[in-house]
Amino acid sequence: MLQSTNQISLYRKIDSKMIEEAGLEIGIPQYFYSTAEGLKEIEVGEEFENVLTINEFDTEWSPNENDLIVKQKFTFYNPSILFGDEGVTSIDNKIGIAVHIHSKTSSNQKKINFGTIINTQKKIIVHFEHYFPKDSLRGNIEMDFFLYLQDNLETRPYHANQIGMRLSEEDLYSLTIVVDGEGSSFPITEFNDKNGPLWILEKNWVDASEDIFDSSNVYLSLNIAHPLFEQIKGGKTKASRALMGDIMVQAMSMLIQQVLIIEENTLDIVDEFTSNSILAVVKYWVTTFEVDTTSLFTIMNSLRTKLDQEMLGGE
Repeated sequence: MLQSTNQISLYRKIDSKMIEEAGLEIGIPQYFYSTAEGLKEIEVGEEFENVLTINEFDTEWSPNENDLIVKQKFTFYNPSILFGDEGVTSIDNKIGIAVHIHSKTSSNQKKINFGTIINTQKKIIVHFEHYFPKDSLRGNIEMDFFLYLQDNLETRPYHANQIGMRLSEEDLYSLTIVVDGEGSSFPITEFNDKNGPLWILEKNWVDASEDIFDSSNVYLSLNIAHPLFEQIKGGKTKASRALMGDIMVQAMSMLIQQVLIIEENTLDIVDEFTSNSILAVVKYWVTTFEVDTTSLFTIMNSLRTKLDQEMLGGE
């Protein structure tokens, strides 16, 4: 998908017409993660629209437990169009293909060069593969692919004249990875305290409308030294599921009360493009479980009505 940019260039750049003439074909992206049995693919299908909300495609994937591997293929069937007097660089130069990986929710960003296009009438296939270690993904990650001047042996007055200059007028292609999407799993950790309670809830966020719903901002921690821990861990009986369900009701109720009643956030300000925020997840809970947010009591009672049915469903 081409992304428009508002800028004036003093040298010729590749536009959508030139991309079409170069015969660019972009494959369906592939996503994998490591399991005990080997790599597992997160299948997205041919109708994929470039936004991967991971837990909507695979509920077993977790940013705290799993890595992520992204693969993408670019095929140029007529790359020579990009070179020469009618192209964007001289025939002896080289064009690089790169990706800018960045996130609004993180200060980390990087540019990765992963392929070279030369002046040839033969098709060129460029493979991209990137590995994200577990615990490295948070919020929304954007991946913008573009072309740049990789080698500059000869320059025309209307061509880019410095190595590294961007040659594509627009992004060739963009992908978005939504790590903590709507309905994501409640962040759960464990601690060991033989004299401690069965569970605790920790709050570390500053702004629920901006901060991400992950274990760095909020988490439920279960005490592995508590006598009831093994019961809630297995969840094999109705009694154990009821106990875990009650813990979840209390934790979710506390969060909803904090976000909506104490901090006075409103659900109307939730941006559909920041569905990984704490406020967005609270909105998802309120909508999905038909939560009455009038008071803490109505929050707990309406949540319990819905969650009890789910937690106790079937042996």
